[in-house]
Formats: sequence, structure tokens, C-alpha cells
Amino acid sequence: EAGEQAVADQYDKIRARLSNEIAQGLAEVERDGDKIIVRLASKGSFKSGAAELQPGFSDLLNSVGEAVQSAEGLITIEGHTDNIPIAFSTRFRSNWDLSAARSGAVADYLLSQYTFENGLMVSGLADTRPLTSNNTSEGRAKNRRIELVIDGSY
Repeated sequence: EAGEQAVADQYDKIRARLSNEIAQGLAEVERDGDKIIVRLASKGSFKSGAAELQPGFSDLLNSVGEAVQSAEGLITIEGHTDNIPIAFSTRFRSNWDLSAARSGAVADYLLSQYTFENGLMVSGLADTRPLTSNNTSEGRAKNRRIELVIDGSY
């Protein structure tokens, strides 16, 4: 029960710290059992087919870093793509490569600004966990995202 309350308190604290970003549609914060998921919209984060952070994305990452740096639990940064294959790229062979590089870029940025006691883990999931159908441009946009998953069971 104490663990459950700790996760609930942490969830409430992160939501409060990110309330402006949530209100602007830049971030979502959800809870799934012992996990807290901070979902970042893809808009303004990366150019299509690239893994270099766009300049305006750092403001959101700074807010997220502030909100989660003292979180208890393992933090995994997950990169997600839509199901459209990369048309032409000399750097990325597939959406797997792209999603992993994007999560790595976010981790590099956050680690340059913040300290995470439990460290960070990065994961590239390509199009294996869509939030919605990839049949529309809106659906594909929602599926292209970065998620920070805080696992309170660690």
C-alpha cells in the first residue's frame, strides 16, 4: 500500500509540474499501475526522418527534465514512429533505427542538463505500439512520439 501511495503521489507531482504543457497539448501524463507515462507530442521535436532535436523542443524537454529528475524508479525513454517506412536515409535503415536514435537524442539532452539517480534507459519501438490507427495523417502524427516511462516497481 505504501508503494501504491508513493506512485500516486509521484504521478500527482509530475502532472502538477507539467500542467502548462498538458494544457497546451504538448504533453500527456498517464498512469498504468506502477508506471507513469509522460508522452510528448512529436510536433516540433524532430524533422521527418531525422533524430536531431529541433531548437524549440528544448523548452519542453527542460520542463519534463525538471518534473521527472527526482522520480523514484527506472526511467525509460521510448521512441515511437508511425508505420510509414523511411523513404530515403543514409543514416537510418528503418523506423527501428530512427526511433532508437530519437530516444537516444532525448536522453543525451536530458543527461546534459539533469542528474538521474537511477539512470536512464533508451528504447526504440518503431511502430510496434501505436496509440491509434495509422490509416490517417492525424493517427500517424499521434503515433510519432517520445514517451518517458517511470517504473515505480524498481
